[in-house]
Amino acid sequence: MILSLSIGANLGRRAWALREAIRRIAGLPGTRLWGASSFYETAPWGNVDQPPFLNGAVQVETELTPEAFLRQTQAIEKGLGRVRHEHWGARTIDIDLVYAVECVDTADGAGQPPAAGIGGPDGTTRVIHRNTEELRLPHPYLLERAFVLEPLRELAPALVLAGQPISYWCKKNAAQDVRRAAELADPWPLQMIACVAKNRGIGKDGELLFHIKEDMEYFKRQTKTDGSVVIMGRRTWESLPHPLRGRLNVVLSRTLAGDMPSPLPSCDEFVPTFDTPPVALRAPAPSERGPVITSPPPRGGADREAVGGVCPCEHNNVIVVSCTASLFQLLEQLWRDQPHRPFWVVGGGEMYRALLPYTRRILLTEVDAAPAADTFFPALDGFDCIKKSPAQTAGVMFAEYLRKNICCGT
Repeated sequence: MILSLSIGANLGRRAWALREAIRRIAGLPGTRLWGASSFYETAPWGNVDQPPFLNGAVQVETELTPEAFLRQTQAIEKGLGRVRHEHWGARTIDIDLVYAVECVDTADGAGQPPAAGIGGPDGTTRVIHRNTEELRLPHPYLLERAFVLEPLRELAPALVLAGQPISYWCKKNAAQDVRRAAELADPWPLQMIACVAKNRGIGKDGELLFHIKEDMEYFKRQTKTDGSVVIMGRRTWESLPHPLRGRLNVVLSRTLAGDMPSPLPSCDEFVPTFDTPPVALRAPAPSERGPVITSPPPRGGADREAVGGVCPCEHNNVIVVSCTASLFQLLEQLWRDQPHRPFWVVGGGEMYRALLPYTRRILLTEVDAAPAADTFFPALDGFDCIKKSPAQTAGVMFAEYLRKNICCGT
C-alpha cells in the first residue's frame, strides 16, 4: 500500500516538529519513506482565529493496514506533544492520512509498482476507500485544501484525483494562501565524514588514529564547497591549529558555551542573526590544547597552516552552541540564509553518536588496520553501503553509506 500523508503544525518549533514526525514515520515497522515535500506556510483552515501553519506532504510504502498506520501516527502525534482539544484548532503536530492506493496485479499475477506518481492514469494502482468513524479515505476535504494539494503535487505531479490531475485541483484552490517556506524541511540534513579502522576506531588519547595524506585531501575536497558548515565537538575543536578555512565552523559544547565571555551568545535560546557577521570563537591557546602537531598534520592539515599554532581572532567563521536544540536552530537559520548548503559532522565520537539519527549520508575512509583506540565511530545498522572505491594508498578504501528505507531525493 502507498499512503499520502499531510503533516502540519502551528505551535512551538513548527519545522522541528514536522521533521521529527517524518523521521518517526520513516521508522515505522514495514514502512519505507518514498518522499517528503518542502514545507509551506499556510493560513489556518476552518478555525481561522489561530497562528499560521507550516505544512508538508509525505508518501510512504507500508505493509501496515490503513487503520494500523493511523494508530501508529496518532502515537507519533502524542509523542510530539499533540493534545486534541478542539476540531481544526491549533496544534503542535498534525498527521492526516489523505490518500491511499494499492498495486494492481497484472495478468501474470505479479503486482506492479505505480509508474508515474501514485494514482496516475497508467492503471497499475487502485484507490483504497475507507468510511468508518475511525478513518475516511480519501480524506473528505482533500480536494478543498490547498495546503494539502500543493505539497502533494510537489511529490506526485502526475497524481490523478477524482478523474482530474492534481494540478487542476491546485488551480481550483489557488485563492487560498499557501506559500513555499524557507524552513529546512529535510529530517536528515547532516552528512558525516571520518577515517575509521577495521574495528571502527577513530582516535586515541585525543588524537586521530591515522594521518593519511590522501584522506586529508579527500576531506578537504568534500567539505570545502560553497556554503559548507562543519560541525564538531569540543575536543575536535581544541585539536585544531585554527578554524577550518573556507567553511563555517560550528562547535557544539556546553562547556565552551558556558566559558565564553560576552558578547558571544552561549545560552540554549541562542538564535543567531546575520545582520552582522557571526561572532568569532577564539582559537585555544597552546597551553589549553597541548603542542601543535605539524608532522604529521591533523586531518585537513593541507589547508590549515598554523601561525605559531594559534589562529588570530579576526576569523569570523566560528560559532559555538550549547546543545542540539540550539544547533538545529542555527542550521535552520543558515538554511534560510543559503538553501542547500551542506552540513558536515567532522568529529568526534560523541558528536557522531549524538547526530547519527539526523544523518542521511556518511563518507568513510576505511583503513585495513586496527590500532588501539578509545574513540569509535558508531555502528551503521541503519545504513546501506552504496559505493566503495580503493584509494591509491594501500589498504585504504573510500566508502559511501546512505540511510536505509528512504529515497535519495526525500
